[in-house]
Amino acid sequence: MAKKTSSRTRAARQRRQRQRRQSRSTLLIAAIVAVAVVAIAVIVVANQPVDAHIPDNLSAAYADITRSYSRDGYPQLGEIEAPVTLEEYASFACPGCQQFHEDSLESVLERVRAGQVLFTYVPMQTGSVPNAQGASRAALCAGQQGMFWEMHDLLFDWQTRYGNTAFSQNRLLAGVKGLGMRESLFTGCFNSNAITATLNAALNEEVSTTPTLRVNGVTLEAGQALPSAATILQAIDDATPDDWGLPQTPPETEPTMEPTSPPTSVPTSKPTATAAESHDEPAEETAEAEVESIQDSSEADGEPTPEG
Repeated sequence: MAKKTSSRTRAARQRRQRQRRQSRSTLLIAAIVAVAVVAIAVIVVANQPVDAHIPDNLSAAYADITRSYSRDGYPQLGEIEAPVTLEEYASFACPGCQQFHEDSLESVLERVRAGQVLFTYVPMQTGSVPNAQGASRAALCAGQQGMFWEMHDLLFDWQTRYGNTAFSQNRLLAGVKGLGMRESLFTGCFNSNAITATLNAALNEEVSTTPTLRVNGVTLEAGQALPSAATILQAIDDATPDDWGLPQTPPETEPTMEPTSPPTSVPTSKPTATAAESHDEPAEETAEAEVESIQDSSEADGEPTPEG
């Protein structure tokens, strides 16, 4: 009787084990199917064409303006020797930064074009729109193909046009194509060490609020509001030296007094050297010869010579 009970117990235990294995297999298959469905959906969404509006003539606003980069890789506009520096710490995902772009940048660029201001964009990663870092990387990599400022304007346009999907990866790539850049160079740059170093340098600037504007290193304070265009321009003018733009004339110097030189004797004309002098004969012999010549001449004129 005991043996029959033990056999039934083993059989029941084995059935339970088979059921558990079947349940685990079913769950595993379901999980694999779910992951596959999600992956397929992501691929489909990623490969779907997206609207990537490209405004007309993005380069026009920056015509005739010198483009350069700071030591840390921040994009700059204007002459390096400009008397005033204006730094904007901004993010493409920041609504206040988009407002500065719309309201004040054009006026600032007039001062840049005049040679009064060197404008620097410091790429931050703040804001409410997803993928702010991707947007900054996209703009910096566009800069490696000479189109940072065009991508800069494009991303701020997209912030208001597309909202939370403005900086999706496929939209960024569509922007690269729309601006006529080489996609292979862009993708090779996107996660490069150079771009990462520039973004890390910006994070180390100890700026927590965007946009932050600094004129000659001094932060413009406007309470909770963004400084107006008039405030920014007034700060630029206040920081500009009074003599900026005036023609530079060399300082007047007093005439130096030249030392008076002693009077020089004027050489008198000398008689033409005689044959005796030309042969370095002594002066006395020459004088005697001249006397004899005169005597001979007077004798010839006044007295008859004795006849032989």
